[in-house]
Amino acid sequence: MRKQAYRIVYETMEKNGHSNEVFHQIILGEKNLAARDKSFLKRLGYGTIERAVELDGYLDQVSRIPVRKMDGEVRTVLRMAMYEILYMEQVPEAVSCHEAAELIRWAGKEGQVSFVNGVLRGYLRRQEQLDPGPKWRSLSLPKPLWDHFSQNYGKKTAGKIGSWFFENKGEITLHLDPQKAEKEQWIKQLEDLGLTVLPGRYMKDAVRVKGIRDLSLLPGYREGIFFVQDESSMLPVACSGIKPGDCVVDICSAPGGKAMHAWIQMEKKSCLSARDVKEGKVAKIRENMKRMGYDAVQTKVWDATREDKEFCLKADVILADVPCSGLGIIGKKPEIKYRGLQLAEELVPLQRKICEKSLTMLKPGGVFMYSTCTINPSENQENVAWLAEHFDLETESLNPYLPEKLQNKMTGQGMLQMLPGVMESDGFFVARLRKRG
Repeated sequence: MRKQAYRIVYETMEKNGHSNEVFHQIILGEKNLAARDKSFLKRLGYGTIERAVELDGYLDQVSRIPVRKMDGEVRTVLRMAMYEILYMEQVPEAVSCHEAAELIRWAGKEGQVSFVNGVLRGYLRRQEQLDPGPKWRSLSLPKPLWDHFSQNYGKKTAGKIGSWFFENKGEITLHLDPQKAEKEQWIKQLEDLGLTVLPGRYMKDAVRVKGIRDLSLLPGYREGIFFVQDESSMLPVACSGIKPGDCVVDICSAPGGKAMHAWIQMEKKSCLSARDVKEGKVAKIRENMKRMGYDAVQTKVWDATREDKEFCLKADVILADVPCSGLGIIGKKPEIKYRGLQLAEELVPLQRKICEKSLTMLKPGGVFMYSTCTINPSENQENVAWLAEHFDLETESLNPYLPEKLQNKMTGQGMLQMLPGVMESDGFFVARLRKRG
């Protein structure tokens, strides 16, 4: 499993790949992997990526070559071995050192075996005297990202955000279609399988489940009783006021969670167009709609940076969950912490162009729901201010649609920023704007 874990870490950290994509490629290619092997692979691969800043801090104290100057293969193997030593107590330290030597040979760096061994032995001799470093390092946040969070939210909140990214592992939130199943009865079926089932923290149709190994084996999967959706991702539709008879466009829809939520709110009537930029993404939307039995939902390959003249002034509600830096979901996609800030600068112009073109579809009096899974103000509040300034839009209070514990001054002004560790949720932003007229 270490070779497969190496692939996840190396392709993600050295080749700018995506950890989830690499992991799923491995699983598809090795279909007979035991559940225990999958668990080991995921923990070592994702854990190493997640803890890389902290691991590098220790390695730099015992290595004559700084981590940033090492060959990528050596850096990957040392990070993995250090993660095992620090966080996988069931693996003996001697085994971790031996396997690291074997792995670096396999990676084609025979000449680096003695260096790898020396660094790891040096750590084991001196581990009690080593400095864990500043707060940002112990939270494994790159210093620029820690500074960004601290400047925007204060150091105390930055600490809560960083800590949250390590929490709630192994929990999946399911969105129940209440028109298809009785909630309490379905929960009992899940509990009878030995799963831990908890109610949603904020949304009434959300159920949090721990211990799931295979979604497709859960009661109601084939019948389309539920779909996977985090509670924060339920907010745009929950705050939209969508009702039967509305025409709704979900412009960046894949994999389709918000569109499915909207279809439930519409009581599966009227017009819903779920679209995305690539055929592969739209195919995923269609697959999910088919399983849920939502065949009447229209799907469409569409570049949201272009006007859709066929839909001009037809939409009562537009759901605009735009591409973003993802700084709110680092706990699920740990590589974001190393790329998100730079990506944010590049994405703001794209986000604004998508909004500009999408607004041509909105009727006068229609509602525009803007959302992201980031906690970066330039992609969130600043974009909402830009929309209100450049278009005939005004923000509307979210409070009529939110549980009391989420209501605050900001929500009264039409915006909600979910902060990880402050709220019990991944980071998410949603705003409600109405087109005048």
